[in-house]
This record gives sequence, C-alpha cells and structure tokens, in this order.
Amino acid sequence: MDTKKINDIEVHDFVDLSPSKETMRAIEIAQAKELLKSEGYFVDNLWQTCDVTINYDCTEEQAQKILDGVFRNEATFEQIWMAISYEAESMNLKRRD
Repeated sequence: MDTKKINDIEVHDFVDLSPSKETMRAIEIAQAKELLKSEGYFVDNLWQTCDVTINYDCTEEQAQKILDGVFRNEATFEQIWMAISYEAESMNLKRRD
C-alpha cells in the first residue's frame, strides 16, 4: 500500500493527479497561441524545428536557420501574398485602394 504524508496527515493509496510537465507545457503553448491570436496573429499553422529534423540530420540551431531562410525567402512572400489575394477574391471581398 502506498503511504504518503500530506500536511502531517498520513494518506494511504495516494495517487498523484498533478498534470505532467508535458501537459503543463502544452497548456502554456496553447495559452501563448491564444494571446497571439487575440492580437491578430494567425497561429493555426506554426512550424517547428522537428519539421526539418524529421527529414534531415541536423541540429536544432541548423533547423532554426533553415526555417528562417524559408520564411524570409522572397518567393515564399510572393506566394503567400498571391494566395491571400486569391482567397480574398474567392470570397468576393473588395480590394482596398
């Protein structure tokens, strides 16, 4: 039988129901995303270094550098702006002058 003391009271068959570190981290990340979303940021499609390291043998630092290069690439910007225009037009939104 598992016995622990809590505030000098002996407790039998103690089960720790505290969230794991992983669960707490996931909650913190979700809260951070909600904060950013409330400030107008689109956070439903975030990239992680594991998106690089799953396919390439590299360090976290190298993966960050790759993602930085990808998202600072002019062709990436052009593609995103073109896709925004396409989506807005498909919703029949009027373009601002």
